[in-house]
Amino acid sequence: MPQTPARFTLQTQAGCPLACGFCGASRLLSRFAEKPVERIREELAVIQKLMPRPMIELADDNTFAGSRDVNPLFDALQDAKARWFTEADWRIGERPEILSRLASSGCQQVLMGIESLVFRYPGMGEKQAELNRIMKAVDAIQDAGVAVNGCFIIGADGETAQSLESLTEFLLNCSLAEIQVTLQTPFPGTSLYRQLQSEGRLLTERGWSAYTLFDVTYQPDCMSVEDLEAGFRNVLCRVFSASASQRRNRIRRQIRGVARSNFRTN
Repeated sequence: MPQTPARFTLQTQAGCPLACGFCGASRLLSRFAEKPVERIREELAVIQKLMPRPMIELADDNTFAGSRDVNPLFDALQDAKARWFTEADWRIGERPEILSRLASSGCQQVLMGIESLVFRYPGMGEKQAELNRIMKAVDAIQDAGVAVNGCFIIGADGETAQSLESLTEFLLNCSLAEIQVTLQTPFPGTSLYRQLQSEGRLLTERGWSAYTLFDVTYQPDCMSVEDLEAGFRNVLCRVFSASASQRRNRIRRQIRGVARSNFRTN
């Protein structure tokens, strides 16, 4: 007998209006488009027949990056009694109309690309900002009862042993509920790939199987390949140690407490 999946996926939009140099989203779908909310409601109704209170992944590249009124989307998710998570950039933390409805509409977590701390990729547009401003937005989202999973890229131009140490110290002490750390990966079609290809820095002998986000596929500009690999392993070992993981567990418990408190008062 077919099993009901633990979670369902649903798209509210296609593509991304940004064109970050490392990201393939705007290359795979060159035109950014938002799905009509009535269509979203229809899809939610189908999901609800399978699971009355579903867990849904919004499989968007950057939810809320468009210009439409966000309230009808929140209404649809709330009416469906959905628990959901998504990807969005830090700017939602400066938008009161989003902060006021994230948790009450069922949002559990936002995956957020903070990217490299040593390099600003072309095409990031308004997503570029000082780290302090980004972290204020993160705190605003988490104070609203929604966890943030911050995603970081290691190995961009300018990365050194010292910058990796600085990143590690930041990750060990920041307020993020979750973190994700990956290596810069020059996927074909991106401007990053074209840049490294033109500079003769792609490690083509490693083949496509190395494009995992966890293997070095190019020659770094300030480190050897071996030093970057060792530095990456060191960052992972330290920021995912038992003590660091327990600290983030405590942060997540605090956020869940905020969410429950907000639910009771609303």
